[in-house]
Amino acid sequence: MLKNIKSRKGDMKKMKKLLLAVVVFASVAGLMACGRGGSTVAKVGGTKITEAMLNEKLAQTPPNYQEYVKTSVGRKQFVDAVVREQIVIESAKRAGMAKKAEFKNAIKAYKAEQQRQLVEYKNNLLIQAYVQQLQSQITASDADIQAFYDANRAMFDKPVSYTVRHILVPTQAQAEAALARIKGGESFEKVAKEVSQDSASAAKGGLIGPFQRGDLVKEFENVALSLKTGEMSGVVETPYGYHIIYKVSEKTLPAISFDKAKPMIKRMIEKERFDQWFAEQNKKLNVKVNYNMPADNSK
Repeated sequence: MLKNIKSRKGDMKKMKKLLLAVVVFASVAGLMACGRGGSTVAKVGGTKITEAMLNEKLAQTPPNYQEYVKTSVGRKQFVDAVVREQIVIESAKRAGMAKKAEFKNAIKAYKAEQQRQLVEYKNNLLIQAYVQQLQSQITASDADIQAFYDANRAMFDKPVSYTVRHILVPTQAQAEAALARIKGGESFEKVAKEVSQDSASAAKGGLIGPFQRGDLVKEFENVALSLKTGEMSGVVETPYGYHIIYKVSEKTLPAISFDKAKPMIKRMIEKERFDQWFAEQNKKLNVKVNYNMPADNSK
């Protein structure tokens, strides 16, 4: 079988078949080689197949098959299947199949993938556990929410929604070049479509919104709310890059009562605290990022 498998890039279908064979054979081989206790049911070459090994292998099968194996016919078929697998394994070893380059490469790739998945699993567990702990530190109490509402009554007595167009680029120089093009007579929409890195809004000439206070990062939001309708900003830096903002519209909304505002205020406070925590960790961990890496055009 291995002679017919070519381990070249892009031949994923054949590689999957090889890996499946490796997994099936290796799982049985692992059970047979582990030497766990129990009475010997069969012997293939120098390998003993014990009751404990059969029970462990059976536990990995579907419940309906486990019920079938409880019958005398099912039991015999199950044992015969395990014996046949072990015969193939022993024969393959004696034929030198484990020394083939294709086999070794498949095992190497499989181990690498298992290691990658293990690292990802560990990281996900760490994130989940620590975020739960962190949430208890950044959560907004009822007193916090009430204090915010009282200090920002204008925001709730006369709330507004606003719509803007924006251009997002990774460097200040690119932002200034885009701004110069607009001031030189090109339309905001045209420049946004050509240079903005926010692909979703770029297709619409940079149009995003409507938003309300607290929906966007404060650096962007503060400038957007300060603009008059039809007015354009200069270069605005946010954690996402450098923006140019054009105010499309602003609409006054009905007043928001404290009860209705509570969920929104809670999200705003906790988001601000979470952002602050990230900023503190950036400094503590001396985070450095290169946003000017060349794009990968190989795909």
